[in-house]
Amino acid sequence: MSLTPVSFARPTIPEPRLSKPYVPGKHSSRFWTDAEREIIREHFPKGGCAACLAHLGSHRTPSGVYQVAHKMGLSAPAGTGSDKSTVRSAKIDVPAGFDDALRAFYQNGDGKKRGECNAFADKWQLPRWWVTKRATALCLVMPHKKEPQWTAAELALMSKVPLHNPERCAEIFREHGFKRSPTSIIVKAKRLSLSRRATREELSATQAAKLLGIDGKTMTRWIIEWGLPATKRVDKRLPQQGGSSWDIKPADLRRFIIDHLEHIDLRKVEKFAFVALVADELPTDERNPK
Repeated sequence: MSLTPVSFARPTIPEPRLSKPYVPGKHSSRFWTDAEREIIREHFPKGGCAACLAHLGSHRTPSGVYQVAHKMGLSAPAGTGSDKSTVRSAKIDVPAGFDDALRAFYQNGDGKKRGECNAFADKWQLPRWWVTKRATALCLVMPHKKEPQWTAAELALMSKVPLHNPERCAEIFREHGFKRSPTSIIVKAKRLSLSRRATREELSATQAAKLLGIDGKTMTRWIIEWGLPATKRVDKRLPQQGGSSWDIKPADLRRFIIDHLEHIDLRKVEKFAFVALVADELPTDERNPK
């Protein structure tokens, strides 16, 4: 008689994959390669965006070239504007019957989609921006009001607000007398190359595990079984993406370390970050015991 081994592991149902399988050696078009950056560094100061696009692939756009050149601190010479800037400087006469056709176009509700507006402009052989400008002059659309320029005080406040919480950032700006929307704050942070993670006070489970010299599974077990205070981030991450991350406050982690010091291997911790966490967060009576 032979015994058959029985497994008590719960069957897991695999979730559908969200992204394409990784292919080794294949480069994603979202990222700029070093060769593309060298092309921009060489040709942008000489001929601007048009000179760079002549040597880049068809998937690159003028706006992308300008963004990369701006981050690299490059500037194009005068007189190398695009064809659109040349057309804007020229005066365009209103064709006969264009205003009536434009009114009928917007009154029928066809001007809500960008593709339909582009098709209408191509039909009349006019620039897309000029059609929108004419519609604004005829009071068919509301004029776009550009936000005021950012002041030095607002730029200084950008490095102090919690960029991971745009709504809270807008509240802090209002408390200081500035009126900025959450979207404008995030867009400005991207243009200033400010990280939204650097302003987060809490530590993730991965960061806390690295600080203590343990693996992520041990940190998760401490949170679930040992009662380490932690909360799930409010985001839209799916199970296929690993689920929402844990947020651990430095004060809670410091208290947990003190209560479970016998389980902390001081040989594996990041000593500078560990000492800074424990020493800076300790109250005065615990930092200098009598």
